[in-house]
Amino acid sequence: MFIETLAAVALMTGDAQERAPARGGAQERVAPRGDYRDSCSGEYVNRGRLYADCRTRRGDIRGTSIELNRCGNYEIRNNDGLLVCGPIRGDYEEGRPGGGGGGGWGGGNGGGGWNGGRASITVYRDADYRGSQYTFREGIPNLARSGMNDEISSMRVTEGEWEACTDANYRGECRTFRDDVRNLGNHNFNDRISSLRPVRRGGGGRW
Repeated sequence: MFIETLAAVALMTGDAQERAPARGGAQERVAPRGDYRDSCSGEYVNRGRLYADCRTRRGDIRGTSIELNRCGNYEIRNNDGLLVCGPIRGDYEEGRPGGGGGGGWGGGNGGGGWNGGRASITVYRDADYRGSQYTFREGIPNLARSGMNDEISSMRVTEGEWEACTDANYRGECRTFRDDVRNLGNHNFNDRISSLRPVRRGGGGRW
């Protein structure tokens, strides 16, 4: 009888531990189903949306997200740099394809959507080109919507010359970068960038 009582207590304790929530209210990191992880990186879930940096067929990296409660039993996949599940298409996070036109992220102030067809920069959350990354090809007047506002610690300038500013809409302290920067702390710009835009070349000044 004593042994049976001990077994029952052990079973009840184990069940309680299995169902107990994580201390401190920490959220469980459960990866949504799908093969998107084969070609995406930096994935995380925030407020019911899955965010990731996904590779296109051309090898470019696009920031993208999708609302998980719309996916139901569909598996999440990477469709040319865009998260999709069944008939549901996600959203791009660093600017809509085609850009420009004043209505998207690249519209902004001062011609932020201009890129001359060539400008490109990839920013990283951590130094030494590590952590979450986003590639931009047009001006971003406010990085808050990308989740990278005051979060950039290194960058690779693939094409062109870029101006980075500490405030949104290209205000505050601004600096121009032509080359890769392994650690923005060396420029006193670590976790301080709130807007980015390619520098206009040719006549008529930069902007």
